[in-house]
Amino acid sequence: MNVNEIPKDLLDKIRMSFDTNRDVMLLRTAQQEAQRVGNFQKALHIAQQIDNLWTICLDNYMRKMEAEGKQISLNASDLPEKDKDELLNQVMVLFMCCDIIESASNDMNDILKRTRKDASITTFEDLRQTLSLAQEKLKYLQNTGDYMKDLVWADNCDNMYDMMKSKAASVIRKRRESKDWGKNMEKFYK
Repeated sequence: MNVNEIPKDLLDKIRMSFDTNRDVMLLRTAQQEAQRVGNFQKALHIAQQIDNLWTICLDNYMRKMEAEGKQISLNASDLPEKDKDELLNQVMVLFMCCDIIESASNDMNDILKRTRKDASITTFEDLRQTLSLAQEKLKYLQNTGDYMKDLVWADNCDNMYDMMKSKAASVIRKRRESKDWGKNMEKFYK
């Protein structure tokens, strides 16, 4: 696999993840500071470091994709059918969780943007990379299988997402109503 074989939208996501990496952001700040004070040689050196890191990032990604491509398929393995079915079920749970993470993140941003166009919740900034990976996994499932090509997938994920929102609201409501919230857990840990 080479860089030209990576779809543009996926390459853009990898680039966004790279650009929001803390170390890369610090290097870019140092590069800008060096340019600001007129130390162009240092700025050029830092730019080269950033380019080298980008090359390493892409190389690691391509190696990871090649390794995933070489993994033995579940159907070709010598696992008993029962174990294959259980593994497939667990894989689908993870893919559905990825779908729900993506939906929750999008909904959170949509709610914020109703009132403040420039607002964001920084508590979940560290999940950006996870979300990017989740989207990547969903794209992989969409491109390699037929599970997501039926409304059953969308309906079930939407139902689970609605159920999780309802359960979250229930926890919040019970917490607000209970004067003894958490005491049962304290007993549990003793």
